[in-house]
Amino acid sequence: MVIWFLFGAMCMLVILLMLAYLKFVSLNKAAARAWQQLDNHMKNRAELIPSLALSAASFSELDRPFIYELSALKDNCRKTNSLQERVQLESDITQKFKKVFTAAMNHPELKNDEHFQKLQKSIIYAESKVQSSKKKYNSAARDFNTITGVIPLNLLAKIFEFEPYEYFDFDPSLEKNAN
Repeated sequence: MVIWFLFGAMCMLVILLMLAYLKFVSLNKAAARAWQQLDNHMKNRAELIPSLALSAASFSELDRPFIYELSALKDNCRKTNSLQERVQLESDITQKFKKVFTAAMNHPELKNDEHFQKLQKSIIYAESKVQSSKKKYNSAARDFNTITGVIPLNLLAKIFEFEPYEYFDFDPSLEKNAN
């Protein structure tokens, strides 16, 4: 009778370990998918940078070095390796977009320019997709990191070498403006 009890307990332990492993894998894949979606949205937004730089070149408020920096951002998106570099680059892109649109407000003729209006709508749409994807990624990363931090499961995470995800920090200037 004791043998059957031990056998049943071992079977339950194996089943629980398999379920925990499957949960790790599903949350890991969800976080990886969320990162891929975020990366795609950021690349799509970066594709709009040359058009914006071309439009911004006509603004007298923006100097040449700024236009060159804006133009170089698209290439920099491809060169970033770490998440922290990507966060910094995304913050720079957002700041430069704000500066261009602030300068555009001083040009009332742009309200009638169909090309600029389409470009502005495209950038706003792309920016909203990026912000939404950042939230989804951070949520998926939080879910994965939470399960890897639970005491009995963290041992399993270390055995199978599941590493916690870094969070994609939002633009710090947005928090300052909210206060």
